[in-house]
Amino acid sequence: MAHVGSVECTVPGLGLALRGERYAPAAPSAKTDEGRWLLLHGWLDNADSFSQLAPRLCAADAAIFGDVVALDMAGHGLSDHRKAPYHVVDFAAEAVAVADELWGKGCRFSVLGHSLGGGVALLVAGGWPDRIIRVAAVESAGALAARAEDAPTSLNKACRRVPSGKSAVFADAAAAAERRATKNVIPDKSFTVVEAAILAKRGLRREGDGVTWRTDPWLLAPSRLRLEREQALAFAAATTAPALVVVARDGAFCRGRRFDPFARATVFLTRLASAALRFAGRVLPLPRALRTARDDFGTLNDMGRRVRALAKGTTAILPTGGHHCHMTEPDAVAAQIVAWARRPDDDASASGETSTR
Repeated sequence: MAHVGSVECTVPGLGLALRGERYAPAAPSAKTDEGRWLLLHGWLDNADSFSQLAPRLCAADAAIFGDVVALDMAGHGLSDHRKAPYHVVDFAAEAVAVADELWGKGCRFSVLGHSLGGGVALLVAGGWPDRIIRVAAVESAGALAARAEDAPTSLNKACRRVPSGKSAVFADAAAAAERRATKNVIPDKSFTVVEAAILAKRGLRREGDGVTWRTDPWLLAPSRLRLEREQALAFAAATTAPALVVVARDGAFCRGRRFDPFARATVFLTRLASAALRFAGRVLPLPRALRTARDDFGTLNDMGRRVRALAKGTTAILPTGGHHCHMTEPDAVAAQIVAWARRPDDDASASGETSTR
């Protein structure tokens, strides 16, 4: 595999420069639409989160993964900062703009994302179904969404916090990586200082005698407005391309539990549990533990409904890997993606914990 080099694209109308890294097979095959992939990282990560996975994909199949670009989304890594509130739909629009600049306006391509990037990838697939060949999401079932009735309160709370522009300064890259490993956004025992150091290489800049993360402080502000759950479901239903959702048994969805979060029975039971606790909360004040359970059941149900709404959806549950399984278990994640990408659209075969609908 050859790492081809860096890319830089400017978003029309905004002037935002988005940067990333390009990967290609050592012996590339004839260039076709099928080989184009745009990779989108998770919240507060950067393009180097795919530095282990991308080479494996290119090495596995030169035709299907012939031109792979891992992008720093706005505010992350080496890309420009928005210096204003962020919304997930903007990331989706910018991803399409980057694809236009990389491969030509109106081009067809595939998109893969992790966590936040997975949510963006599924928005792209639903919003531009005629242009997406395949879509894959790792530890994601779409963008975070909320109930419509929560929007006024969420907007009020989000506007109370304006970023100060100050970021923590660390003595060196090792210290920054250690902090990131111990205080990860989503608790993840599999994510160690090794993975954090990979992100730090691209994600840090000099600040005085130390280093600080390049991340735009506005990314740390609460979202002022989330998609409504029915809107997020509509994007899944509008997706016509083959779609793969990969999660880890010890990741953010399963959290060590043995059930399949996307199974029909799970979707039904989480809806029932959420509704029961919501009804109980209207009668009596719920303790914090039950309020948390109510919200967790609601989120699980929302994500499960979306995955089941994918017309050509496939799910895969890895035994280990945590939330950053594409970094901690790149061989296992690559194997799932390559096997799925090689399968004809109408092939519904499945093996292990992989299920296709």
